[in-house]
Amino acid sequence: MSLRIPHRLLRAAALALPLVGLGAAWAIAHVRAQQGVEWEVPVTGIDPRDLLRGHYIVYRYDWPGLAPGLSPQAVSALCLEGIPPRITAVVPGRDACAHPVREPGTGRGLATGRLYVAQSAASGLERQLADPSLQGVLRVRVRADGQITPLALEFRPRPSPQPEPAR
Repeated sequence: MSLRIPHRLLRAAALALPLVGLGAAWAIAHVRAQQGVEWEVPVTGIDPRDLLRGHYIVYRYDWPGLAPGLSPQAVSALCLEGIPPRITAVVPGRDACAHPVREPGTGRGLATGRLYVAQSAASGLERQLADPSLQGVLRVRVRADGQITPLALEFRPRPSPQPEPAR
């Protein structure tokens, strides 16, 4: 006895299979995006949004404790030190690092990034980034492989500069 599957059932399965695959790919990407440790990174604004590419804020990372003279643009990996979400210092990438951050493949090192925002919020955020009395703080999620995902931008009063110790 041979088993015959109706053509309608085969067509339905053929149409459903790519949708199931797409759904599984989305679910895997969503789960990976939710993994990691959240950190707060000080940032400064550098560029207005480009309406041709979407609504986003372009910022420059202001890595705390980065050695003077070391450009984040020339660095492809950093090791975050501190207790999340507060970074106390960053050092150039090293093999044994509990919280690595890696260059996302943009060719700009770890100097700049983008946060996509609603069009209605973009101009207000840009004004706040330009305000010298405010410090932009970007909340990011860093996965174990060093991938950075920007989450949200908030503003705090800029801390007053600390005087240099007397010699």
